Amino acid sequence: MKKIIYTIGLILGALTVGQAQTKLLETNAEMAGVALLGEDILLVTKKEGDGQYLYTARLGEAKATERAIVLNAGRINAIVGGDLAAGEVFVYHKSGRKQERITRYKWTNGEFVKGEEVRVPRLRNHSYNLGLYLTEDQRQLYIAAELGGSQGYDDLYLSEWNGKSWSRPRNLGKQVNSDQAEFAPFVRNDSLYFSRQEGEAAYIYGAALQNGQPGEAVRLPGVVNGKETYNAYFSKRADYTLWVTGTGKEAPRYVAYMLGERSVPVATATVEEAEQAPVEQAVSEPAVEKVLKQTVEPISEEPAVKAPVRAATPTLVLYNEFNRVHLSLSELAGLSRFLRLQPEGASFVIKGYSDGYGEPAAKQRVSEQRAQSVKAYIQLYFADKAFRVEVEGEVLQGKGKAHRKTELYTVQ
Repeated sequence: MKKIIYTIGLILGALTVGQAQTKLLETNAEMAGVALLGEDILLVTKKEGDGQYLYTARLGEAKATERAIVLNAGRINAIVGGDLAAGEVFVYHKSGRKQERITRYKWTNGEFVKGEEVRVPRLRNHSYNLGLYLTEDQRQLYIAAELGGSQGYDDLYLSEWNGKSWSRPRNLGKQVNSDQAEFAPFVRNDSLYFSRQEGEAAYIYGAALQNGQPGEAVRLPGVVNGKETYNAYFSKRADYTLWVTGTGKEAPRYVAYMLGERSVPVATATVEEAEQAPVEQAVSEPAVEKVLKQTVEPISEEPAVKAPVRAATPTLVLYNEFNRVHLSLSELAGLSRFLRLQPEGASFVIKGYSDGYGEPAAKQRVSEQRAQSVKAYIQLYFADKAFRVEVEGEVLQGKGKAHRKTELYTVQ
């Protein structure tokens, strides 16, 4: 027992030393989870009147969430595990009483690609709620429910896959379960994390695991447990920790936090662009330009090598949201579909635009940041195609969405 408690002490101590706390999202909508996929895709679970759904956003732009259509294959949808650092996520879908499954999705080239499905064990759950966590090897399923032999309300159980079926869920015992409700299980390495309801509040706990058996649960330090608040949906990777805090019974407010040294990119533009109707103004297309120019005409009998030439018109036009440097995920999906069709080593010029409101220097900076954002996305998700990319920025005099854009030109 002393060894287990000592291990927990190390785990909890790592949360409190030299780490910065960042607020990712604040909303009145009830958040039932938050996760980071890869390096910059935020997944947010929201409870709504007709069900529970997953939303996506770029890290640093959490307010611009979009419902992830592919990930919402049921009326109740929840993230229940996966190798999130590698872009893999396990999603629980429930469409009806006997229609539930866990599906593996992979974030590939800017889109979610559906993979294999995993059966969910049949449960006689006496609680309205159900929480699941599937380990990366898909062999252990941690369950928050009210099954037979519960210590009180919802308890934590473990079911194991034997190659053909799931074992009968085993109650994890008084080490972690109490006469209050335990929910939102999460496992990392040899530690189990979960939340426990305590009156009007909820607090996050941790317990060391040894051969699948948890040691005594310990409440995590105050940095992730706001006093007299609802704290839940804890998750942890090597460089950061995520969780949700809820406050206010009459006017609920939910906040998603990140704790760690990992920096959150600045997502908003440095200049306030006017949100006006697009001005009907012709924007002249740039003339054909030679990207590489010879400064001296060679004296040679060899034929001159044709310099690469940029197309006169953009091959792809992507629109930026108001006061946003990065593109939305729907625009990035279109960019990804285009790039997958391009040959390896292709060359592009990416040109970002800002509209005509604001100080000249700030507007120019925003236009260049939009182009740089797209370049960074290409280098991150399409590195294997070795694209050659140049960036430019330009300020347009008109105002509105038509003038907040990023264009991509092919170079032949």
